[in-house]
Amino acid sequence: MNGGPEMLARLQARRSVRTFSDVPVPRDVLERLVEAATSAPSATNRQPWRFCVVTGGAREALAARVRARVLEMRAIIARGHHGDDFGSYGDFFHEPLEAAQAVIVPSYRTHDDLIAQLVRSGGEDPARYDTSAAMQSELCATAAACMALLVQADAEGIGACWMAGPMVAREEVEHALGIREPYRMLGAIALGWPLSPPAPRPRKPLGAVVRWVDTLRDGEG
Repeated sequence: MNGGPEMLARLQARRSVRTFSDVPVPRDVLERLVEAATSAPSATNRQPWRFCVVTGGAREALAARVRARVLEMRAIIARGHHGDDFGSYGDFFHEPLEAAQAVIVPSYRTHDDLIAQLVRSGGEDPARYDTSAAMQSELCATAAACMALLVQADAEGIGACWMAGPMVAREEVEHALGIREPYRMLGAIALGWPLSPPAPRPRKPLGAVVRWVDTLRDGEG
């Protein structure tokens, strides 16, 4: 049976959820979410990711750290000419964390660029070439892992929101969670049973984002 159209419909129906009920998310569900994340592809199967699953009082303390940094930023911005522009926008950086029943904080590490090392060993400057470092493959792999987690959450009926906002408190969060070099935090994913389904958001038409190519240009540039 071809489930392609059904899978596409499911992906298109997925939404970022920022408001949650106070019903806890069972541990076995959280484990399946992380297991789904680890199914993502990664360069040479290095699997450069780690995941901190934060619940209970630790989740509340995490949200408080992000809130404190947002309030500090808001006070600074208010001294300038853009206080109204920032307004309550910063609340989106911490409110989903406060409402969530669990927060997963992904992190990733980079590896040495082996191809660049081989080029250098041959006596050439690797800066002349776009090697694997140019792709940021470990970052790409961990982003793919986060998407797999979001899709699994949707299949479980769990609301989820992958947030960049908590990065304003990156140093505090990394210290509190024991995320150490060479690992680096990659946002935070708020999780919980959704209070209400969000309204659909518009997407750009395929014609605006896709170019079909069946013949390559000659030469460089």
